[in-house]
Amino acid sequence: MRDPVAAFLRHGFTYLVRRDLRGVWLRGGLPRGPFVWAADHHSWWDPFVASVVLERSRHPACLIMAQDNLARYRFVRRVGVFGTAEPRTGLRYLAQGRTLVIYPEGELRPAGPPGPLSPGAAWYARQARVPLYAVAVRVVMRGQTKPEAYVSCTEVTRRGRDDQVTERLADTLAADLSSLDSQLAVADPRRPLASFRRVLAGRRSADERIDSVQGARPWAS
Repeated sequence: MRDPVAAFLRHGFTYLVRRDLRGVWLRGGLPRGPFVWAADHHSWWDPFVASVVLERSRHPACLIMAQDNLARYRFVRRVGVFGTAEPRTGLRYLAQGRTLVIYPEGELRPAGPPGPLSPGAAWYARQARVPLYAVAVRVVMRGQTKPEAYVSCTEVTRRGRDDQVTERLADTLAADLSSLDSQLAVADPRRPLASFRRVLAGRRSADERIDSVQGARPWAS
């Protein structure tokens, strides 16, 4: 039976992103079935961006959260959030077809290269026999009045021990974040990054709204 509270919360997450970000852009394909979404955690927006991307790609999601934080926000269990002390819950959700969102850095860190990664993402992918994806995320203020979210996804092979897979995950995540940062450093700040496709439109800047009313051309670069 559909949970109306869960539906309300998911709608609220999307509304929050639409209201306070200019949009969300994605690079890379995602598998059809469940997988492990192993991302950097450098912005407050990260879980909301993950929720939007996965919902738009028809991947029901679950998310692992620090047990202490979950004790403070128990209501998010309604949308598939579970604690770090409940690993079997994550396996159950994966078996049910949900995609697991995990932040293997284990904490919110400054935007930069990823910190040391725990082996949890590799463990879940191996135990559930699902693909593992490194997901590089940047939420940045550019040439508009609202920040933009960019998400880059790369599959990581599960071959080998968990420590070996975690090392490959760390290398892939670091390389993708570096590539994304380099692209952001030189791209026209008023245009979305090349090779990314928009998955959710958000709030347009004031000048864009004025231009649309006046029928003016967009700002030139």
